[in-house]
Amino acid sequence: MNKTLPPGMDPDTLVDLHEAAADWFTRRHTAGWTAADERALDAWLGADPFHREIFDSMGRTRHLFAQLERPRAMPRAQDTARRAETPGPRARQRWRTAWTGAALACCCALLVGGWQLWDRTAGYSLDVATAAGETRDITLPDGSRVALNIDSRLQVRYYPRRRELVLDSGEAFFEVAPDASRPFTVDSGRSQVKVVGTAFNVRAAPPRLVVKVLRGQVEVRADRATPDAPAMRLGPGTGVAIDAATGAHVAVAAPTDGVAGWRTGQLRFQRTPLDEVAQELSRYLGQPVALGSEDLGDLPVSAFFSTASPERFIELLPDLIPVRVRRQTAGGWLITRR
Repeated sequence: MNKTLPPGMDPDTLVDLHEAAADWFTRRHTAGWTAADERALDAWLGADPFHREIFDSMGRTRHLFAQLERPRAMPRAQDTARRAETPGPRARQRWRTAWTGAALACCCALLVGGWQLWDRTAGYSLDVATAAGETRDITLPDGSRVALNIDSRLQVRYYPRRRELVLDSGEAFFEVAPDASRPFTVDSGRSQVKVVGTAFNVRAAPPRLVVKVLRGQVEVRADRATPDAPAMRLGPGTGVAIDAATGAHVAVAAPTDGVAGWRTGQLRFQRTPLDEVAQELSRYLGQPVALGSEDLGDLPVSAFFSTASPERFIELLPDLIPVRVRRQTAGGWLITRR
């Protein structure tokens, strides 16, 4: 049997088809088979070429097992006694029918089990992490590329029919090679991004997961554990921010000239809430940046930020918005309202 299923067929359907083929095959070699049964079998075989392929494989399997039934020659003197112990024709037919059915069922189980093992075994695996101040560019076997930002952890698993990645923390920009037969997914926390071929940025920085699309389209599920929930479709220049704890989400601005700007060393804040700016600064400073009160978090910040000069930017912050910035003696920075 080919390891690749016909398009759109799942493993459970494959098991059902093998069981149906085994039933037809066994009945056809049992007393009582009629012309009407033959016509019904012909209709089933003609419904799908794959039915014929499975049914024919049953015949090959039976032929192989039949080689094990070669009779042994016995002396004439023992022939009569052996014949008395030999079951009658009907008993032999029942035994052969049961034995053939069991053998075919066993073969089906082995074939399907082998296919499932093949489908669940990753042909390519990669676990990668970046340290403070370190970024990495990764090229995957299919030509897809990943740019990994500082303090980030990524897992990559390529299976025969799907490409699965997990962004445990941090930020990454993905340029995905198109392959409709192997969807490309990025899981982070409870959320999932699914694409076929596109370029997008994912930032996993609690309390929010932020997805921004540069080109192409993606489907975003706030909670992948509820697959029946409608997915959000994002196109170029659009984005979404998802609350990691509740799954609540809001649209965010994603101008294409600012998506994954960190790759060039320049971040663009466009009416970005101060609490998100503070998180970004914390990452690049390697020290905590705290807000003196919760209401400060909603203050919008619009500016360009050089990732190479985070201290310079935080010192200039009071020129952009009504706040004060103070370095803490224990390390880090505190932002308070002016």
